[in-house]
Amino acid sequence: MAGIELDRVSKVYPNGTNAVSAVSLEVRDGEFMVLVGPSGCGKTTVLRMIAGLESISEGTVQVGDEVVNDLPPRERDVAMVFQNYALYPHMTVFGNMAFPLQLKKVDKREISRRVREAADVLGLEDLLDRKPKHLSGGQRQRVAMGRAIVREPHAFLMDEPLSNLDAKLRVQMRAEISRIQDHLGVTTVYVTHDQTEAMTMGDRVAVMKKGIMQQADAPQHLYDDPANLFVAGFIGSPSMNLVEAQLHRDDGALLATFGSTTLTIDDAVVKARPALKRYEGRRAIMGIRPEDIEDASLQTDAPRDRRIESTVDLREALGSDILLHFTVDAPIVLTDDTKELAVDVGTESIESLERHAERGTSTFVARVSPRSEARRKDRVQLAVDTSRVHFFDPETGFGIHDEDTAHE
Repeated sequence: MAGIELDRVSKVYPNGTNAVSAVSLEVRDGEFMVLVGPSGCGKTTVLRMIAGLESISEGTVQVGDEVVNDLPPRERDVAMVFQNYALYPHMTVFGNMAFPLQLKKVDKREISRRVREAADVLGLEDLLDRKPKHLSGGQRQRVAMGRAIVREPHAFLMDEPLSNLDAKLRVQMRAEISRIQDHLGVTTVYVTHDQTEAMTMGDRVAVMKKGIMQQADAPQHLYDDPANLFVAGFIGSPSMNLVEAQLHRDDGALLATFGSTTLTIDDAVVKARPALKRYEGRRAIMGIRPEDIEDASLQTDAPRDRRIESTVDLREALGSDILLHFTVDAPIVLTDDTKELAVDVGTESIESLERHAERGTSTFVARVSPRSEARRKDRVQLAVDTSRVHFFDPETGFGIHDEDTAHE
């Protein structure tokens, strides 16, 4: 096993397309690192440069102690798992798993040992004599993983391996891949566009946008402390609610006003984000996660200065909770980041965003208790946990934290 290190790696195609720009990332030995981002953000290009399937324009890729920029793929000792499985239809499961070892002229007894050990880990012991056409999608994916495992490589590189599976099987295979990787302890770089997949599987998650690394951190830290507007909107489902608010002081408390709503910000937020002082009397983008908004009828002690009043536009009952969609009378946050996020997440079109901008309104989502009796067209009071709100600079999109990072 070995770690992987990318040092300012870039990829520029002959036509001038800048696919990846100065990406630096250290994947520790045995770590499960997930690269996530919208389609076309460069994550698969990064993976292919590690594998040697794509040349590097600038920077270095190191596997273990060796810089591998000039090594062909077969000499990098990494194993790829593709989204289309790439199994040989005329070979059995055993034959498919054994094939890379046969190419290396590994002893037959050693091949048999490795294949059967991998089959045991993957639950394929009873399928070794079958051909791919007689396997389910999940079984084929496990065979593709088995072919990588038997090579005993320094690292696994996985390119959206679950994208061809149905939703139920994806959830099952997420857990399976995580279990196998943890059992083997092999350094893994995993590419996906699905942020739920990324958050549930990765030891760390690296978020990319337009070829640039935005933030790499533990999943919970990405959720709790996003570096910028893009990460804030991309991580979390439903997405973070964003609104431009005027910040001002009243009787020592920091208030955030948007439209007809004024919220008192919890002192803990002000203490954790000292740079907010520079925004008093100015506008900042405030982010509120749907999970931090509750039906105020279920929280009778919720202060009046921490509530939003609105009308329910849509109610989605999910069993364990309810999503309430409602409108606030404040202009939607319309930036390149929010436009890209809306299209990628599929919640709204650019035209819909622009209509909201013209009307001076924003759509919010609250994830409330299933005990809520709020229905469509009901007028509701919604309690906001203002100890968990986020703030971003409206010009740069960076998170507002301490004095040194507010304007990175």
